[in-house]
Amino acid sequence: MNDKLTLRRKTILKRDNLSKESRVNSEISLGLMWDEVKSKFKHKRAALYWPVNNEISTKSLIKNLLTERSECYLPVVSEDKDNKYMEFKYFTKKNKFTRNRFSIPEPVETKKININELDIIFMPCVCFDLNGNRIGMGQGFYDKTLEGLYKSSSTKLLILAYEFQEVMSCFPEAHDIKADACLTPNKLHNFEN
Repeated sequence: MNDKLTLRRKTILKRDNLSKESRVNSEISLGLMWDEVKSKFKHKRAALYWPVNNEISTKSLIKNLLTERSECYLPVVSEDKDNKYMEFKYFTKKNKFTRNRFSIPEPVETKKININELDIIFMPCVCFDLNGNRIGMGQGFYDKTLEGLYKSSSTKLLILAYEFQEVMSCFPEAHDIKADACLTPNKLHNFEN
């Protein structure tokens, strides 16, 4: 068993055992923290994720961004099981949803955006380290999709996480894409410095 797999298992177990109160409080605190730091990020076109399996919730953040008239997009995974690619599709409160093969809700009947046109991509994680690395669920969808970012792209990558998801090292591999920052309910970790 490698260290990345061990970290993933331990952290998912901890996340699975979070109380509803703790999850709700973290979501509220994350929204308040975003209010403090959002001026540091262009966010007119933002990609987020729909939270599943006790991931830190983006629902308040989405509501906040929509209130500010930002465009919000959610990931839609390829139906081809051999293709680890996602598209980001426009989200409004009126969207219809369907569940993908992982039972994650995805918007349907809506426009998609090229990832290089996004100002910011908020990403879930299982773990993150202070070098900008993240461990996801192990499927590689974000890394594969983010390979499409141009070197000249101004799109910022921002991990969202609970405090306990910080680890010493995520044991990065060559294909892993580093984030620019991580926002937790208590702090913004900026990796660009």
